[in-house]
Amino acid sequence: MTIYWDRCDLCGQYRPTSKCSLFPEIMVDVHCCFACPHREGKCKTPVWRVETLIQPQVSRKGLSDREKEKLLKELTTLLKGFPETITYE
Repeated sequence: MTIYWDRCDLCGQYRPTSKCSLFPEIMVDVHCCFACPHREGKCKTPVWRVETLIQPQVSRKGLSDREKEKLLKELTTLLKGFPETITYE
């Protein structure tokens, strides 16, 4: 996709524009493309579309009481194996 700083046919602003996929004779900028009333229903492939680069975080389920106790016991046994080199004054 090539972006040119042309005049938007809808608002008249000089911004990066591209040909509208619904109406190829019109050059639109990102703001007019998002504000287009046809974007939701008729426009299947909008010229300006938002793509997220960050992956959504997977929600973690809560642990049961039994799992919490088991995890706490495992952590305390691991901590008992470490030498006590840290002193607090």
